[in-house]
Amino acid sequence: MTGPAEGKLPLKGEVYLCINGESRLLEEASIYIHLKGYALARVTHLDIEHEALNGLIPPKHGKFLTVKGFENGIEIVLREKPKPEKIRVVSPMLNLVLQPNQKTRTWVGGKIDGVYIGFRKPEIKKLEEIAKKLL
Repeated sequence: MTGPAEGKLPLKGEVYLCINGESRLLEEASIYIHLKGYALARVTHLDIEHEALNGLIPPKHGKFLTVKGFENGIEIVLREKPKPEKIRVVSPMLNLVLQPNQKTRTWVGGKIDGVYIGFRKPEIKKLEEIAKKLL
């Protein structure tokens, strides 16, 4: 499900699509912590939604990718070579999940108008702690 819904908690921030060294701000992109048990979510995960993300990972497909923390956010490394592709999510609260220079390999899935990050258990617990603060 795309957009606001019960159990989807919005995070303030910006999303950038970085392709081949060029970074583009995705105006009106949305970032949500999507809690388990709401709007068809089987596990708590992070949704990143914008129409420009369509096709990067097809809906109902996914792969294990590297997700890295950087100062004030996280980035999803879609591809290193031949043309580097990344999604940078600038939201300081996400450094509670992955600190700068910390990285993990985790499931990144495609959805209509976006992607989701299915973190591992330690990161899911941190996302749920952030959600408690937001509620």
